[in-house]
Amino acid sequence: MDIHIWILSFLIIFMLHNLEEIITVEKWFQNTYPRVRYHIPSSIQKELNRYKSITSVQFAVVVLVFSVFVCTLIVIAIITQHYYMFLGINLLFALNIFTHPLQALYLRGYTPGVLTSLLLIIPYYSLFFYRFHNTDLLTLDSIFYAIAFMVFLIPLFLVSHKIGEKWN
Repeated sequence: MDIHIWILSFLIIFMLHNLEEIITVEKWFQNTYPRVRYHIPSSIQKELNRYKSITSVQFAVVVLVFSVFVCTLIVIAIITQHYYMFLGINLLFALNIFTHPLQALYLRGYTPGVLTSLLLIIPYYSLFFYRFHNTDLLTLDSIFYAIAFMVFLIPLFLVSHKIGEKWN
């Protein structure tokens, strides 16, 4: 399957997943977090407490800023044909995705993003990595560059959170 179909599929799934989180995060923190926070290790609780008053609008700003970064980098990857950038974005998103079902199991309930993770994203990644593995796009070099690129994305993600926190 053509890499451009995978990129388009990724963007659609990325958008749907983020919409699920935007729609549910504020209500989850208001209704569910107070009930389950005692089951969460204190080190993680400290981080979550920073976001317990986040509004859907603030989270949407975080998603918007990070999505602009990601989409810009994907366009650059397509133009330059440096698909390791797309692979790096996929790897970072894949790490995030597996946390949702694990959180839901650990907390024994719904967590924002778990439905799209289970129904769309995990099946996408199962097919993506299988297909990507069977192409010349997956080499040791592309994996190395993708991991390095993934590390580059982390500060962009943190910057998007800082911008979202400032939004009132």
